[in-house]
Amino acid sequence: MQHCDILRKAAEAGGLLFDAMVDIEDELKENETSVPLMVVENGCGGPCIDFRQVSSELAAVAKDADLIILEGMGRALHTNLNARFGCDALKLAMVKNQRLAEKLFSGNIYDCLCRFEPVDNV
Repeated sequence: MQHCDILRKAAEAGGLLFDAMVDIEDELKENETSVPLMVVENGCGGPCIDFRQVSSELAAVAKDADLIILEGMGRALHTNLNARFGCDALKLAMVKNQRLAEKLFSGNIYDCLCRFEPVDNV
């Protein structure tokens, strides 16, 4: 959050945005109707996410997550298209490569992927 002016301004304006490493229980008691939004850096240096090597901050908050949103070709397609998670997942990406679009879903360049995958509670 400290690196994004948009999120910082939203938080300063009264948005319910929390640092993932701060205990938010007391603040949530005061504002019981809101659901907290946490912004957490993934700890990966590039556009892809290797979930075996994420930041300790992300690992700590992810264990209780209800939903993971993977946005972008690197995160949603290249490295995690077939990944399964212990919570619901939403994968969003614009395919910017014709060959990949054809291979994945007989699509075209600039087609978009929007895939919701509910958790498999087996």
